[in-house]
Amino acid sequence: MICSFSKDFSASRVTTVENSFITEYLPTAGDNAVKVYLYGLFLCNHPEKDLSITDFCSNLNLSEEVVVDCFNYWEEFGLVSVLSRDPLNVSYLPVGQTFSKPRKYKAEKYSEFTKGLQVLLPSRMISTSEYTEYFNIMETYGIKPEAMLMIVKYCVDRKGEDISYRYVSKVAKDFGNREINTAEKVEKELASYLLRTGELSKILSALSLKRQPDIEDQKLFKKWTKELNFEPENIVFVASKMKKGNMAKLDEFLLKLYTTKSFSKEEIASHIESKERVYDLAIKINKALAVYVDVLDTEIDTYINKWLSYGFTEDALLYVATNMFMDGKNTLPEMDDFIEYLRSRGFIDLSSINDYFESRKKADEFIKKMLATMGVNRRPTPWDRENLAMWKSWNFTEEMILEASKLSSGKSSPVAYVNGILSNWKNNGIFSPDAISEKPVSNAINSQEEYNREYARRRNIAVSRAQKNSEKAMAIEGVPALLSRLNSLEKDLAFAEIANDSEKLLMLEKEKAEKTKIVEKILKQNGLSLRELSPVYACAKCNDTGYVGTHRCDCFDKK
Repeated sequence: MICSFSKDFSASRVTTVENSFITEYLPTAGDNAVKVYLYGLFLCNHPEKDLSITDFCSNLNLSEEVVVDCFNYWEEFGLVSVLSRDPLNVSYLPVGQTFSKPRKYKAEKYSEFTKGLQVLLPSRMISTSEYTEYFNIMETYGIKPEAMLMIVKYCVDRKGEDISYRYVSKVAKDFGNREINTAEKVEKELASYLLRTGELSKILSALSLKRQPDIEDQKLFKKWTKELNFEPENIVFVASKMKKGNMAKLDEFLLKLYTTKSFSKEEIASHIESKERVYDLAIKINKALAVYVDVLDTEIDTYINKWLSYGFTEDALLYVATNMFMDGKNTLPEMDDFIEYLRSRGFIDLSSINDYFESRKKADEFIKKMLATMGVNRRPTPWDRENLAMWKSWNFTEEMILEASKLSSGKSSPVAYVNGILSNWKNNGIFSPDAISEKPVSNAINSQEEYNREYARRRNIAVSRAQKNSEKAMAIEGVPALLSRLNSLEKDLAFAEIANDSEKLLMLEKEKAEKTKIVEKILKQNGLSLRELSPVYACAKCNDTGYVGTHRCDCFDKK
């Protein structure tokens, strides 16, 4: 689109508005007309902007149709000249000293049209503004009066005599834009409309829409059949399968079918069946997890389709969801993490996933027995499972682990104590109950005492280091408030878990993750991390680190 000054208009770098425009034209002009005129005048003063019609309309938040109508309006007053319509090219003319009236239409030119129009609309009087609108359209688009009457009659047949003239105007402009401006051309187009109307009526009926097809429906039908190449009967089939559908949703669905190259009734039915199956699966997974999701489409696109693409079956996913709920990890992100874990280890089909859970179930049963032997009353945790896997990797049998558990009974940190005992036995080659009796147990206890002393020494160093790091972190802007909120969140999460408030738990976990991410980013910029604010110990030899009570490095084991 180009807006430029005529030769009679002197260019300037300042957008100047003539006083006569403000006093004579502005008071009677509509808001949009004034916006369009002034913005176009501004562009005339800044030709370097070179906006397209799309940019012009977007900047004013107006449709292209409204912008064109506004320029036509100002052309009637002689303030602009529309040089071309495609692309739109408008030339601004000087504002005259005397107020210019819009050009009048000769009465005899449209006398037959006005008579015919009143016959088509006998139930109401036609206003001057409505006549003027039709006159402007005929003048602007070159539509012949008899062709315009045919367009009006078509609209009345579709909508009834109480039809808004703005609707007629919209239809007429659509015809005009496509240069359908003579009686012959209009008749041919309407004949095509009538053929499509029958098919459109079937589509509307399939969508349970009780109305007559309109011009927008005609455009959509043409798009579906000519551009997307769908057969009319297949469009009706798709419409009949939609729940609470409308033409816009049908258009969206047909576009999806087009992208998947589903054109025949069989292909469409298969696509719909697959989509419904995935929706049903999403609902079942949510039910198994005891979660509620407002928009299933987002969940399906983010999680379900991805899991299915990995090769997980519906039964396998439901089995995972059920076990996730029993573990207290019943959010979709948590299930996604676990699915990734299973996939990385090759547990994808239902049989292998079942074997995994059965194996873990057996491990948990042993852990309960082990904890009871220690005198500890709680549920197995991931840390317990990690310890058990480590001890078994050291070639200890469950019997030997229980023997070590008996010795830890009554200790303040029984699991850590078992770790020390088993480490001592490993280094001394004790792997059977008989071997324990061959070497005095006191050796293991003495070795454990050495471990406890070394542990205490390291912990003191770690606490001192953590205290210094915390002081440094608290001096960073924004960190104290974030750490305070994270501490509060831990308490809130504990209360929410006790109250079994899953909705609040989900909300608090989300906030915790967000706050943690922010504080980690700030700390990283200052050479710190959240982990370094907690007491950790390090092996003096290899500098290996880990949380107190949960870690032993090989160097220490071999001491």
